[in-house]
Amino acid sequence: MMHLLEAQNLSKCYNLRNYQFGKTARLEAIKNISFTLDAGQTLAIVGESGSGKSTLARQIIGIEAPTNGRVVFNGEELNYKNKKHRKLRFKNIRMIFQNPYESLNPQARVGSTLEEVLLINTQLSAKQRKRKIEETLTKVGLLPEHQYRYPYMFSGGQRQRIAIARAIILDPKIIIADEPLSALDVSIQAQILNLMQELQEQMKISYLFISHDLNVVEHIADNVMVMFHGEVVELGSIEHIYDDPQHPYTQALFASTPMYRRRFPDFAQPQFSKRKGVGEEGCCFAKRCQYCQSHCEQEAPPLLSDQNGHEIACFNVNSDQKQAS
Repeated sequence: MMHLLEAQNLSKCYNLRNYQFGKTARLEAIKNISFTLDAGQTLAIVGESGSGKSTLARQIIGIEAPTNGRVVFNGEELNYKNKKHRKLRFKNIRMIFQNPYESLNPQARVGSTLEEVLLINTQLSAKQRKRKIEETLTKVGLLPEHQYRYPYMFSGGQRQRIAIARAIILDPKIIIADEPLSALDVSIQAQILNLMQELQEQMKISYLFISHDLNVVEHIADNVMVMFHGEVVELGSIEHIYDDPQHPYTQALFASTPMYRRRFPDFAQPQFSKRKGVGEEGCCFAKRCQYCQSHCEQEAPPLLSDQNGHEIACFNVNSDQKQAS
């Protein structure tokens, strides 16, 4: 079966310079990330700040080139430097950013912002572009006449609707939503979440949904990928992750969330630890794990899959699991 999107062993390293002493260091932001996404599905990516979620999104959409690994869309590997592939990416993989206040040009009318996307990527006439803009604004719950207004004239929820309109105006196959609700009031979050689900149903869109809010993820995701310090520690269906989380870090996430604390009263909340250095051996979670053993600090556990496709990177899980492909 061919997947709509496939990430294969994606890694990204950054060179960091200490300007005071002139030394350089390498930060491995993400390491050997692999996953698949099918049409009409939602894969949620969860983890604390600094876990590499947004860095992964930038590799998928093509803002940055990965250090290693590849991205495959509809069976075709996407080359970061290939002009044809950049256009294919821009049309079919769109992004909704976290802050609607910063993601829109304050000096451009809404219609101009949306029309720019059509001018670059389509051959539509002026009349056709205008019709497409009006149809798209209506889809996201705004009025056609809103195209003549500036972003400052809208509330935060309305601005996020405009950002969603910009993302869907090319009828993409995939939308990467990077914390799309975190900058909004709680009363507005449910409206935007419902809108995204309605659009997914109507347009058969697939979502890569990045969030730290486990409650939101439970309502929108089909599958969940848990990241810690740039690595995948657990990956599975929403049922497996929320009913039977296996990795100690996933358990810690639930333990630190009041809504789920009663469901998992025995899960511990580990303390802060520094990121594992480039080339440093061992499990990325070893310094925070209450179950850490000597070999956990010497060898990184592979991502193992059980018969249900639930993948966990931990030596303490069942030994009969097989390595994830």
